[in-house]
Amino acid sequence: MHRRCDLVATPGDSVRDKSPRKPRRGPLTRKQILDVSLRLFSEKGFARTSVRDIARGAGITDAAIYYHFASKRDLFEALLEERGITSALSDLENVSIDENSGPLGETLVAIALAAQRIMHRAKDFMKVLLSEAMNEDPVATEDYRMITERWRKAEARVLRAYVDRGELPPIDVDAVARQLVVLSVGPFSDNLMSGQDHDEAEPSADLLERVRSGVERYVQGLYNNT
Repeated sequence: MHRRCDLVATPGDSVRDKSPRKPRRGPLTRKQILDVSLRLFSEKGFARTSVRDIARGAGITDAAIYYHFASKRDLFEALLEERGITSALSDLENVSIDENSGPLGETLVAIALAAQRIMHRAKDFMKVLLSEAMNEDPVATEDYRMITERWRKAEARVLRAYVDRGELPPIDVDAVARQLVVLSVGPFSDNLMSGQDHDEAEPSADLLERVRSGVERYVQGLYNNT
């Protein structure tokens, strides 16, 4: 999903650092750039953060950033991967449904709870992604749509497998899959916006139970209404 593009211009980007410092190029520098970028995106917003801001925050030259990342957009994409979101989407897209798979409700609940844990571990990035997308930043909006669309298609593939096996009545799998994504993103976003989030390694038991019960009720409705 790497998309390379020209640097998104912001004030200060066109002025190169005149410092004699040599650019640092090791893996620790790359991580440092990502950490500082995420902090600044959270504080100032993506569009209002320049490459110069990131370089100053990391204590390095502009050239060190350009060595690792072709643009601010490329850097944002790297955060998706570094926070585990890209790999999680790939895992979901490749999940296998066969005769040994459990009931549909159990499978969908497991997916929803796994999503909560992934978003919780990446909550610093998710805060930026959600808030910037709501503010209609084009980069964040496109990435949010990409994430939810890949997620929806993966859920639809799982649903279609259960329909094909005769374990689920014929349904509009795309519409149902979209609702399942909402049932996961909604409670997570509510936790963030309402200040109920916490710094523990795992999502709260209350949040997981809300997601579990919501998915279970929705799946039960699929059988009751068909």
